[in-house]
Amino acid sequence: MIGQIYDEVKALPRPHPFLAAFFLGFLAILLYSYVPVYKEFWQPRWDDENGYYSYAYLVPVLSLVIIWMRREKILPLMAQPSAWGIPVLMLAIALRLMGHWQWTHWISSMGFPLFFLGASLILLGKPITRHLLYPILFLYLIVPMPSAVFDEITNPIQVWSTDVALTMLSPFYRIMKDSDVTFWMPGGYRLAVGVECSGFKVTIAMLTLLLFFFTIVNFPLWKKLLLPLALFPIVVISNGLRIALIAVFGHHYGPEAGDIAHNGWKVNMPLFGETDIPTTGALEILIPLVSLLLIARWLGWRR
Repeated sequence: MIGQIYDEVKALPRPHPFLAAFFLGFLAILLYSYVPVYKEFWQPRWDDENGYYSYAYLVPVLSLVIIWMRREKILPLMAQPSAWGIPVLMLAIALRLMGHWQWTHWISSMGFPLFFLGASLILLGKPITRHLLYPILFLYLIVPMPSAVFDEITNPIQVWSTDVALTMLSPFYRIMKDSDVTFWMPGGYRLAVGVECSGFKVTIAMLTLLLFFFTIVNFPLWKKLLLPLALFPIVVISNGLRIALIAVFGHHYGPEAGDIAHNGWKVNMPLFGETDIPTTGALEILIPLVSLLLIARWLGWRR
């Protein structure tokens, strides 16, 4: 197996060795300039336990997997260096400099995949880059959103998820609503739906899986677009169900039960120490995942 992979890698198209060595050295220097962006902007958000980008470490791996899956289309092609990579590379450098001068790491981040796109055009040419374009653009999924955009997206989802929960609870309980995202159960249990409970974390993680899934299915464009369009309401409904269950457990069994329903069981495991075993949190993942798989099967996907 390893020998076969090695032989296929050796068979991949290669640019002129001197051009490749010079340009890869130049590219390495440029990418080194992203170390501050990684340490100050990407890593804190990727490693945040309550953050939204813990999936980002998988993105480069999935990008390489996509390239590997397209190897049969790439192998017959010859490397034909293209000058079109120069303006792409200039744009990437301009974005990195703008981000540095304006102290905006997000602008710098927008140039990161463009370095690889420019390098592919200069070293390999347009025919090969056409097959590498999707996995290169896939790398944009590692970039955290600007705070303003993040708030504009998460706040409505937060409110809509709360409304779904109240719709589920209202036929059975007399709810007192404090605000758009806080309410009281009849027994005095108060539930505040925080940003981390908006369901946005599941949305972007599932969207990443969908974009990878698109590379292994032969769907027409309209079917591919239908899946992410269906994802959003599914996540809101599943998150609303989770909020409703937390409220029910907190109302009937007390705040401690509500906390377990929200955060999971804390269990001491021999190798891992104290670990949270998901309770209602598992529904946030299982319901959208199963729903999307069923929709994909309905659209004609077969393994």
